[in-house]
Amino acid sequence: MLPKTTVPFQTIGLLIGLTALLPAQESQRKFRPLPAKSDTIHRIAFGSCAKHWQHQPIWKTVVATQPDLFLFLGDAIYSDTDGKTAWAISEQQLQGEWNRLADKPEFQRFRDQVPIMATWDNHDYGTHNGGAEFHLKEASKRLFLDFFGEPLDSPRRRRAGIYDAKVFGPEGRRVQIILLDTRTFRGPFKRDMRSKQERVKIGKVGGYLPHDDTDLPILGKAQWAWLDRQLRQPAEIRLVCSSTQIIPNEKGMDEWGCFPHERQRLFDLIETTEANGVILLSGNVHFAEISKMESKPYPLLDFTSSGLTHINQAYAEAGNKYRVAGPLARLNFGFVEINWSAKPSAQITLKAIDGNGSVGFAHSIFLSQLQPANR
Repeated sequence: MLPKTTVPFQTIGLLIGLTALLPAQESQRKFRPLPAKSDTIHRIAFGSCAKHWQHQPIWKTVVATQPDLFLFLGDAIYSDTDGKTAWAISEQQLQGEWNRLADKPEFQRFRDQVPIMATWDNHDYGTHNGGAEFHLKEASKRLFLDFFGEPLDSPRRRRAGIYDAKVFGPEGRRVQIILLDTRTFRGPFKRDMRSKQERVKIGKVGGYLPHDDTDLPILGKAQWAWLDRQLRQPAEIRLVCSSTQIIPNEKGMDEWGCFPHERQRLFDLIETTEANGVILLSGNVHFAEISKMESKPYPLLDFTSSGLTHINQAYAEAGNKYRVAGPLARLNFGFVEINWSAKPSAQITLKAIDGNGSVGFAHSIFLSQLQPANR
């Protein structure tokens, strides 16, 4: 019989600390590197809402479009629900759900071939429609960044939240990706006390009302200041990414319309910074559509893609006075295609592509149409 040995607590702590670093290091080895800063971007795919316990054949279709980059706009896992019932999770359970996605063969093949940038929504954050009150948000942040291979010295690890931005391409063909964090700082929703039946009669599919309390945040003070700086950075095209819809505001769902003062603040910021080339990308609702709002300094488009593994026909049928394309209630991902050589200026085509590779709808705009009047 071998003699019993005692491991000092300090050694145990060191081993735990080293183990905690392994997911980030392992992810960095497996994820395809992002494009170089000087690389011209032509094709960007994006999507949201993938139940990680289901088969995910859509990744093969995404790869076939040969995107330079994929933007994951939330719900990369459904950690707190089975799609019917929501529950409270522990840090260990959250780590386990990320491990399940990491072990998924079709996702492994996808992440080997396409670079990914990601932000979160409620289910990969870890609590249904949750916000600043979530007690595991710091642990969740660490697990999220570890999974997606964020470098250990990244600024995202040193500040609250997971918002991020990068610019790709040479001068004249620069694409800025801005990933917003709509969870870490967000205040509570205002509940709609009407019954579900009453709401359905007036076209509401969600249980929330617009706030009249203008102090309640979505982004929070530090993120707003950061976004102001980002919108002043030089770029030709800017994709501002939110996990939830920004322009549509009639559904009563988890959307910017529940915080109308924050929604208007975003529109005002785009105007005051004179940010050119802004297109909004969003997810969350389990169908695809494009919304358009006439605003200053130019009309804004909100391209929504949601439902990598599942869709919701009722959500798609809900009213949206801003809709100019869609709805597409099939499994889908969004595709932003840039023809830099088009005349009179670069042409941007927004496509919703279904799981079979068919284009559900498309909408094109010239970059010259996304310019402040004085530019």
